[in-house]
Amino acid sequence: MKVSPAHLPGKQSSAAPARRLPRIAGAELRSPERKRRYNAALFAQVAPRYQLVTRCLSFGRDRSWKRLLVRDVLAAQRRRTATRAARPGARFAAFDLACGTGDITMELAHAFPAGSVVGVDLSPEMLWRARRRARRGAIANATFVCGDMSELPAADESADVVTGGYALRNAPDLESTLREVLRLLRPGGTAGFLEFSLPASPLRRALELRLLRFWGQVWGLALHGNPEVYAYIARSLAHFPDRKSFERMLRRIGFVRHRARDLLGGFVRITMVSKPTR
Repeated sequence: MKVSPAHLPGKQSSAAPARRLPRIAGAELRSPERKRRYNAALFAQVAPRYQLVTRCLSFGRDRSWKRLLVRDVLAAQRRRTATRAARPGARFAAFDLACGTGDITMELAHAFPAGSVVGVDLSPEMLWRARRRARRGAIANATFVCGDMSELPAADESADVVTGGYALRNAPDLESTLREVLRLLRPGGTAGFLEFSLPASPLRRALELRLLRFWGQVWGLALHGNPEVYAYIARSLAHFPDRKSFERMLRRIGFVRHRARDLLGGFVRITMVSKPTR
């Protein structure tokens, strides 16, 4: 895999950028390019405190959710191997989308020590921290590249597993990203996503978005002095398909064997799908 040197950042400052993030408008969330630019600015600012805030926002459950996602992926891969759907002799390969500081990437690297795992993220600031953590943990089978999850830097059918932790909601173009995941997976391969989730009911949807926006604003003020930093979670989720619509989208794109696991009363969901075998 070729990576431009410009995508390999040097040492980053631990201080957050001084520029105050504005409130993102609906028009920006509907424009892939504007959303991509906003995400780059947002995650550059939150990178130094990203691991802390994911723990705070999830009431300390974030790491256990990510481990549960990897356990589900591991179980799916074992079933695939048992049914001989895996390509004979092929080395296990996984991609972790919007990998951030590398939690899921490194969990996958531990779960599949003989394979290779690539973490992809738009933010050089996040990737610098992920690489540093991997070096400190002596994790040799994980690599990190800067890239857009809608244009993944890999050949067709080159991955057994694709994961994303809070990734799809940030996709500049959700359908393009899901089609990229399908392209990347080998026949029978598994995609697993950990993401915030919304019910189809308009009333429950409005209530959950209000609660999530409030919780994000609390931590945005506490950690950055700016409530809009994590209120973005609710704003972006408002433009994401509800659970039933998301399931229909996955089927329309071509995924099969849909399974879901609700967490935190349904505010968060693990979604597992597969690419059809030939």
